[in-house]
Amino acid sequence: MHIKRIPTGIAELDQILEGGYPAGHGLLVRGPPGAGKTILATHFLHRSCRDGKRCMLMLTHVNVESFLEQAENIGFDFRKCIENGKLLITKSFEIRTNKIHNASRLGSGIGFLEKDCVESVLEIPDDVEVVVIDNLDMLSLYHTVEEFADKFFTINDILSNKKCTSLFLIGQDGSGEKDSIAEHIVFGSINLYVNRDERTGKGLRQLYIPKMRCTNISLEPMSFRITPMGIKIEKIFQRDEVLRGVLDITV
Repeated sequence: MHIKRIPTGIAELDQILEGGYPAGHGLLVRGPPGAGKTILATHFLHRSCRDGKRCMLMLTHVNVESFLEQAENIGFDFRKCIENGKLLITKSFEIRTNKIHNASRLGSGIGFLEKDCVESVLEIPDDVEVVVIDNLDMLSLYHTVEEFADKFFTINDILSNKKCTSLFLIGQDGSGEKDSIAEHIVFGSINLYVNRDERTGKGLRQLYIPKMRCTNISLEPMSFRITPMGIKIEKIFQRDEVLRGVLDITV
């Protein structure tokens, strides 16, 4: 089955995914803080804007200026994209903090803060082709597992009907239930890890793709670095490399 692809903004990842992310579908990017989720999504947004696509970024955990500064730190300037309308950014973080401030003054609870997330997605303009939600952790925080499943299924369905290629970023909760549910719902998923190389003792970032429909993927993890130019995928850990390393240690 032939499926249209949208470049990820990372050449090595495009090769692995047979040309890029499957177009018009929802994809999950999950991992702990510092694993590189936002940077991975930033590559995608930058390439999509450069290719002339209209994009939407929904920020829930940082303000807009903070995101722009982080993007500029790896060489991506979105300010012109915002000015010419190629990139729309919702100020969900600022809205949330204002609501929390008002709720605390009035003595109200804050569980209502995410009740309008579906409405926010419904309001995305019809000409938007690429959506990034960074991240789903706030949605997960205020809902039970069942409520989260219902909300996320609805959000993914709305965006799929709009033919948007969407990245949903999410952390890893203690039980892992919510991000596992999200992984079952989406078309594909990418897991990011921060591990430690036992041989060298150095920190090691890895990328693993457990699911990508209509794509012939390898189940081998890939190591990557976060450089001044963003994410650089280094290599796939092949079995013979691991064996050579073990033999070298033994000798």
